[in-house]
Amino acid sequence: MSRGADSQYRIELDRTNAIVADEAPTESPPLRILHEESHFMVLDKPVGLFTQAALGIESIQTRLTEQIKQRDQHAGIPFVGLPHRLDRGTSGVILIARNQRALSRFGEQFQSRKIGKYYLAAVVGEFSTDLVKQPQEWSDYVRKVTDKPLAEICEAAAEGAKLAQLTAQPLASAGGVTLLLIKLHTGRMHQIRIQAASRGMRILGDLAYGGPEFFDIQDDLDNGEPDDDEGDLASMALHALRLEIRHPQTAKQLAFTAAPPVTWDNLPRELREAMAECVDRSRRENNIAWDLK
Repeated sequence: MSRGADSQYRIELDRTNAIVADEAPTESPPLRILHEESHFMVLDKPVGLFTQAALGIESIQTRLTEQIKQRDQHAGIPFVGLPHRLDRGTSGVILIARNQRALSRFGEQFQSRKIGKYYLAAVVGEFSTDLVKQPQEWSDYVRKVTDKPLAEICEAAAEGAKLAQLTAQPLASAGGVTLLLIKLHTGRMHQIRIQAASRGMRILGDLAYGGPEFFDIQDDLDNGEPDDDEGDLASMALHALRLEIRHPQTAKQLAFTAAPPVTWDNLPRELREAMAECVDRSRRENNIAWDLK
Protein backbone atom coordinates (compact mmCIF):
# COMPACT_ATOMS: atom_id res chain seq x y z
CA MET A 1 0.00 0.00 0.00
CA SER A 2 1.56 3.33 -1.04
CA ARG A 3 2.12 6.22 1.36
CA GLY A 4 -0.71 8.15 -0.24
CA ALA A 5 -3.16 5.31 -0.77
CA ASP A 6 -6.82 5.68 0.18
CA SER A 7 -7.74 4.10 3.45
CA GLN A 8 -9.82 4.43 6.55
CA TYR A 9 -7.57 6.41 8.90
CA ARG A 10 -6.63 3.95 11.63
CA ILE A 11 -6.43 5.29 15.16
CA GLU A 12 -3.75 3.90 17.46
CA LEU A 13 -4.35 4.62 21.13
CA ASP A 14 -1.02 3.33 22.48
CA ARG A 15 0.78 6.49 23.55
CA THR A 16 3.98 5.03 24.96
CA ASN A 17 6.23 6.00 22.05
CA ALA A 18 5.06 9.57 21.51
CA ILE A 19 7.90 11.39 23.28
CA VAL A 20 10.48 13.42 21.40
CA ALA A 21 13.87 13.46 23.12
CA ASP A 22 15.17 16.82 24.31
CA GLU A 23 18.65 15.98 23.10
CA ALA A 24 19.50 17.48 19.73
CA PRO A 25 21.20 15.36 17.07
CA THR A 26 24.90 15.89 16.56
CA GLU A 27 24.31 17.68 13.26
CA SER A 28 20.89 19.23 12.79
CA PRO A 29 19.59 19.81 9.26
CA PRO A 30 19.26 23.46 8.23
CA LEU A 31 15.93 25.13 8.83
CA ARG A 32 13.94 25.76 5.66
CA ILE A 33 13.76 29.47 4.86
CA LEU A 34 10.63 30.52 2.94
CA HIS A 35 11.53 34.21 2.67
CA GLU A 36 14.45 36.35 3.75
CA GLU A 37 15.36 40.01 3.67
CA SER A 38 17.23 42.38 5.94
CA HIS A 39 14.29 43.08 8.27
CA PHE A 40 12.81 39.62 8.73
CA MET A 41 12.77 35.96 7.78
CA VAL A 42 9.97 33.43 7.40
CA LEU A 43 10.68 29.77 8.20
CA ASP A 44 8.91 26.45 7.76
CA LYS A 45 9.10 25.09 11.30
CA PRO A 46 9.53 21.31 11.59
CA VAL A 47 7.59 19.17 14.05
CA GLY A 48 9.29 18.38 17.36
CA LEU A 49 11.32 21.56 17.73
CA PHE A 50 10.63 24.19 20.38
CA THR A 51 10.36 27.79 19.20
CA GLN A 52 12.30 28.92 22.27
CA ALA A 53 13.64 26.78 25.12
CA ALA A 54 15.77 26.73 28.23
CA LEU A 55 19.55 26.69 27.98
CA GLY A 56 20.83 23.40 26.58
CA ILE A 57 17.62 22.46 24.74
CA GLU A 58 17.59 22.91 20.98
CA SER A 59 15.03 25.35 19.56
CA ILE A 60 14.24 27.42 16.50
CA GLN A 61 16.06 30.31 18.14
CA THR A 62 19.29 28.42 18.89
CA ARG A 63 19.40 26.48 15.63
CA LEU A 64 18.68 29.51 13.44
CA THR A 65 21.22 31.63 15.30
CA GLU A 66 23.92 29.05 14.58
CA GLN A 67 22.73 28.55 11.00
CA ILE A 68 22.99 32.29 10.22
CA LYS A 69 26.28 32.59 12.07
CA GLN A 70 27.88 29.83 9.99
CA ARG A 71 26.31 30.81 6.67
CA ASP A 72 27.20 34.49 6.93
CA GLN A 73 30.45 33.97 8.85
CA HIS A 74 29.01 36.27 11.47
CA ALA A 75 31.60 37.27 14.06
CA GLY A 76 29.05 38.03 16.77
CA ILE A 77 25.61 36.70 17.63
CA PRO A 78 23.00 37.29 14.90
CA PHE A 79 19.75 38.95 15.99
CA VAL A 80 16.92 36.40 16.01
CA GLY A 81 13.73 37.96 17.37
CA LEU A 82 10.57 35.95 18.06
CA PRO A 83 7.36 37.99 17.71
CA HIS A 84 5.28 34.80 18.13
CA ARG A 85 5.65 31.08 18.85
CA LEU A 86 4.39 27.72 17.66
CA ASP A 87 3.92 24.71 19.92
CA ARG A 88 6.59 22.03 19.74
CA GLY A 89 4.31 19.57 17.94
CA THR A 90 3.04 22.18 15.46
CA SER A 91 4.69 22.66 12.08
CA GLY A 92 4.52 25.48 9.59
CA VAL A 93 5.04 29.18 9.00
CA ILE A 94 6.89 31.11 11.69
CA LEU A 95 8.06 34.73 11.54
CA ILE A 96 11.53 35.85 12.64
CA ALA A 97 12.55 39.49 13.16
CA ARG A 98 16.13 40.33 12.20
CA ASN A 99 16.43 43.58 14.12
CA GLN A 100 14.88 45.24 17.15
CA ARG A 101 12.79 47.72 15.16
CA ALA A 102 11.19 44.95 13.10
CA LEU A 103 10.55 42.94 16.26
CA SER A 104 8.79 45.91 17.84
CA ARG A 105 6.66 46.57 14.76
CA PHE A 106 5.67 42.93 14.39
CA GLY A 107 4.84 42.86 18.09
CA GLU A 108 2.48 45.79 17.55
CA GLN A 109 0.82 43.96 14.65
CA PHE A 110 0.24 40.86 16.75
CA GLN A 111 -1.00 42.94 19.68
CA SER A 112 -3.49 44.83 17.52
CA ARG A 113 -4.54 41.62 15.72
CA LYS A 114 -3.52 42.89 12.31
CA ILE A 115 -1.74 39.63 11.48
CA GLY A 116 -3.69 36.83 9.85
CA LYS A 117 -2.96 33.37 11.31
CA TYR A 118 -4.38 30.36 9.47
CA TYR A 119 -3.94 26.72 10.44
CA LEU A 120 -4.89 23.30 9.09
CA ALA A 121 -5.98 20.70 11.63
CA ALA A 122 -7.01 17.06 11.11
CA VAL A 123 -9.46 16.08 13.85
CA VAL A 124 -11.33 12.97 14.91
CA GLY A 125 -14.93 12.93 13.68
CA GLU A 126 -16.85 13.64 10.50
CA PHE A 127 -19.16 16.50 9.56
CA SER A 128 -22.34 15.94 7.60
CA THR A 129 -22.21 17.09 3.97
CA ASP A 130 -24.36 20.17 4.62
CA LEU A 131 -21.94 21.42 7.30
CA VAL A 132 -18.74 21.01 5.27
CA LYS A 133 -17.34 24.40 4.24
CA GLN A 134 -19.66 26.18 6.69
CA PRO A 135 -17.53 28.35 9.04
CA GLN A 136 -18.10 28.02 12.78
CA GLU A 137 -17.29 30.67 15.35
CA TRP A 138 -15.72 29.22 18.51
CA SER A 139 -15.58 31.42 21.58
CA ASP A 140 -14.45 30.19 25.00
CA TYR A 141 -12.61 31.31 28.08
CA VAL A 142 -9.38 29.44 28.69
CA ARG A 143 -6.63 29.50 31.28
CA LYS A 144 -3.35 27.76 32.00
CA VAL A 145 -3.54 24.78 34.34
CA THR A 146 -1.50 25.47 37.46
CA ASP A 147 1.90 23.69 37.49
CA LYS A 148 1.17 21.83 34.23
CA PRO A 149 1.97 22.61 30.57
CA LEU A 150 -1.73 22.48 29.74
CA ALA A 151 -4.69 24.80 29.20
CA GLU A 152 -8.33 24.30 30.14
CA ILE A 153 -11.75 25.72 29.33
CA CYS A 154 -13.12 27.75 32.23
CA GLU A 155 -15.80 30.22 33.26
CA ALA A 156 -15.36 33.85 32.29
CA ALA A 157 -15.08 34.83 35.96
CA ALA A 158 -12.40 32.23 36.78
CA GLU A 159 -8.99 33.43 37.87
CA GLY A 160 -6.65 33.71 34.89
CA ALA A 161 -9.45 33.35 32.34
CA LYS A 162 -8.79 34.81 28.88
CA LEU A 163 -11.15 35.01 25.93
CA ALA A 164 -10.22 32.65 23.07
CA GLN A 165 -11.83 33.14 19.66
CA LEU A 166 -11.35 31.49 16.28
CA THR A 167 -13.21 30.59 13.11
CA ALA A 168 -13.14 26.93 12.01
CA GLN A 169 -14.17 25.90 8.50
CA PRO A 170 -14.51 22.16 7.72
CA LEU A 171 -12.92 21.55 4.30
CA ALA A 172 -13.55 17.81 3.93
CA SER A 173 -14.57 14.74 5.95
CA ALA A 174 -13.71 11.10 5.27
CA GLY A 175 -12.54 7.97 7.07
CA GLY A 176 -13.54 9.26 10.50
CA VAL A 177 -11.43 12.42 10.15
CA THR A 178 -12.22 16.03 9.24
CA LEU A 179 -9.81 18.63 7.85
CA LEU A 180 -10.35 22.08 9.35
CA LEU A 181 -9.10 25.43 8.11
CA ILE A 182 -8.80 27.66 11.16
CA LYS A 183 -8.35 31.41 11.50
CA LEU A 184 -7.10 32.47 14.93
CA HIS A 185 -8.50 35.73 16.29
CA THR A 186 -6.65 35.49 19.60
CA GLY A 187 -3.40 33.80 20.61
CA ARG A 188 -3.97 31.84 23.80
CA MET A 189 -1.95 28.91 25.10
CA HIS A 190 -2.86 25.72 23.18
CA GLN A 191 -5.94 27.55 21.95
CA ILE A 192 -6.82 25.48 18.88
CA ARG A 193 -6.00 22.24 20.67
CA ILE A 194 -8.17 22.83 23.74
CA GLN A 195 -11.07 24.45 21.87
CA ALA A 196 -11.21 21.57 19.38
CA ALA A 197 -10.91 18.91 22.11
CA SER A 198 -13.67 20.52 24.16
CA ARG A 199 -16.00 20.06 21.17
CA GLY A 200 -15.12 16.39 20.73
CA MET A 201 -12.81 17.12 17.78
CA ARG A 202 -9.46 15.94 19.14
CA ILE A 203 -6.49 16.69 16.90
CA LEU A 204 -4.66 13.63 15.58
CA GLY A 205 -1.41 13.26 17.50
CA ASP A 206 -2.39 15.67 20.27
CA LEU A 207 -1.91 13.18 23.09
CA ALA A 208 -2.04 15.87 25.79
CA TYR A 209 -5.70 16.57 25.02
CA GLY A 210 -6.85 13.02 24.30
CA GLY A 211 -6.08 12.79 20.61
CA PRO A 212 -4.98 9.47 19.03
CA GLU A 213 -1.50 8.97 17.63
CA PHE A 214 -0.79 10.29 14.16
CA PHE A 215 1.71 7.84 12.67
CA ASP A 216 2.99 6.60 9.35
CA ILE A 217 0.43 4.12 8.01
CA GLN A 218 2.80 2.73 5.35
CA ASP A 219 5.46 1.77 7.90
CA ASP A 220 2.81 0.21 10.12
CA LEU A 221 1.47 -1.96 7.28
CA ASP A 222 4.83 -3.00 5.87
CA ASN A 223 6.64 -3.76 9.11
CA GLY A 224 3.87 -4.70 11.48
CA GLU A 225 4.71 -1.82 13.77
CA PRO A 226 5.13 1.96 13.51
CA ASP A 227 8.53 3.36 12.57
CA ASP A 228 9.58 6.56 14.32
CA ASP A 229 12.69 7.28 12.21
CA GLU A 230 11.09 10.46 10.87
CA GLY A 231 9.45 11.40 14.14
CA ASP A 232 6.01 10.36 12.89
CA LEU A 233 5.00 9.12 16.33
CA ALA A 234 5.61 12.60 17.68
CA SER A 235 3.68 14.31 14.89
CA MET A 236 0.57 16.37 15.56
CA ALA A 237 -1.87 17.16 12.75
CA LEU A 238 -1.83 20.90 13.44
CA HIS A 239 -0.02 23.03 10.88
CA ALA A 240 0.50 26.78 10.54
CA LEU A 241 -0.49 27.06 6.89
CA ARG A 242 -0.47 30.81 6.28
CA LEU A 243 0.76 33.97 7.95
CA GLU A 244 -0.36 37.41 6.77
CA ILE A 245 1.72 40.40 7.83
CA ARG A 246 2.42 44.00 6.95
CA HIS A 247 5.99 44.69 5.89
CA PRO A 248 7.71 46.41 8.85
CA GLN A 249 9.10 49.17 6.61
CA THR A 250 6.60 49.65 3.76
CA ALA A 251 3.37 48.31 5.37
CA LYS A 252 2.76 46.28 2.19
CA GLN A 253 0.38 43.33 2.65
CA LEU A 254 2.26 40.01 2.45
CA ALA A 255 1.32 36.38 3.00
CA PHE A 256 3.53 33.31 3.37
CA THR A 257 2.54 29.66 2.99
CA ALA A 258 4.01 26.31 4.02
CA ALA A 259 2.60 22.93 2.98
CA PRO A 260 2.02 20.34 5.75
CA PRO A 261 4.77 17.73 6.33
CA VAL A 262 4.85 14.32 4.65
CA THR A 263 3.00 12.60 7.52
CA TRP A 264 -0.19 14.28 6.30
CA ASP A 265 0.00 12.20 3.12
CA ASN A 266 -1.53 9.36 5.14
CA LEU A 267 -4.88 11.12 5.47
CA PRO A 268 -7.80 9.95 3.31
CA ARG A 269 -7.80 11.08 -0.32
CA GLU A 270 -10.63 13.58 0.12
CA LEU A 271 -8.69 15.36 2.85
CA ARG A 272 -5.44 15.34 0.88
CA GLU A 273 -7.17 16.89 -2.12
CA ALA A 274 -8.77 19.61 0.00
CA MET A 275 -5.43 20.27 1.68
CA ALA A 276 -3.59 20.60 -1.65
CA GLU A 277 -6.26 22.95 -2.99
CA CYS A 278 -6.00 25.12 0.13
CA VAL A 279 -2.19 25.27 -0.07
CA ASP A 280 -2.29 26.18 -3.78
CA ARG A 281 -4.84 28.93 -3.17
CA SER A 282 -2.79 30.38 -0.35
CA ARG A 283 0.33 30.51 -2.51
CA ARG A 284 -1.55 32.25 -5.33
CA GLU A 285 -3.15 34.82 -3.05
CA ASN A 286 0.04 36.03 -1.43
CA ASN A 287 -0.71 39.75 -1.40
CA ILE A 288 -4.24 39.86 0.00
CA ALA A 289 -5.84 39.24 3.38
CA TRP A 290 -8.09 36.20 3.66
CA ASP A 291 -11.37 35.96 5.47
CA LEU A 292 -13.49 32.92 6.33
CA LYS A 293 -17.15 33.47 5.50
